[in-house]
Amino acid sequence: MCENDFKVSVWFHGEAYSFKYGSEAYIFHTGIYNDLYDRYGIHELLRFTFLVHQCYLDDDGPTPLGALADFVAEHWNEVKESNTHEILTKFYEH
Repeated sequence: MCENDFKVSVWFHGEAYSFKYGSEAYIFHTGIYNDLYDRYGIHELLRFTFLVHQCYLDDDGPTPLGALADFVAEHWNEVKESNTHEILTKFYEH
């Protein structure tokens, strides 16, 4: 299967958001669950989704994705300008 053969689409507030990976849709949902949309809007929710997914891809170990997404959501203002290495270090030290 070619990477372009798979896509996940999520409908939220009447808009479709497409992702290359199911993990991105999961992160998007976790951001909604953690009130990122209500607090910061759709652009920050999408930014959160991208950043958490990058952390997930950059992590060398078996990433607890739900816990990572919850951590980033809880500390969003502190970590949103950080690189993935910095976020993962804070997450695993937490």
